[in-house]
Amino acid sequence: MLLLIRSGVKKVETEHRNKNKDDKLVKAHFRITYFLIMWAFSLPSFGQPIIHPAGDGWHIKADSALSVIKKYAPEKYDLIVDVCQEIEFWSSTFSSNEMRDGDGVIYVSNGDMKIESYNNLACVLVHESLHLFFLKSGIKVSKREEEKLCYKYELELLHKIPGAEPWLIQHTKDKIKQFS
Repeated sequence: MLLLIRSGVKKVETEHRNKNKDDKLVKAHFRITYFLIMWAFSLPSFGQPIIHPAGDGWHIKADSALSVIKKYAPEKYDLIVDVCQEIEFWSSTFSSNEMRDGDGVIYVSNGDMKIESYNNLACVLVHESLHLFFLKSGIKVSKREEEKLCYKYELELLHKIPGAEPWLIQHTKDKIKQFS
């Protein structure tokens, strides 16, 4: 009988130790999970820029242009994501950009939207993103040199897009000459 009691006590002690080990593992797992979640939320977000709705589905066209860039020139897409947080539309004959409260904003003109070319819109986004890169990085070049570099950056994109419109390629080459 004494032997039976001792084996029962040992079994209870073993179960208690195993339960404590399990509790410690669960607590450790919880702490690690909590730490990883909190760490992930502290990282900067590098998602696609917010595209503000405007015009007749212009935000959808801008999203499609971003898809073209992502597919054919992922390194240029990565730069857009890095330097641009918002894409807006404005009533103008030319597109532009600015830093607003530390965030890069690309303004797409209604003039560029009226052209109705995803490739042209992709060129606008790539071009303006390089301007934002210069702003954010503090690289100083003359306005003329900066424009030339942005148009060359556009032309690189156009050479990667199968079936890019010849008029768009020629326009970009003409702009490079204009600023050379």
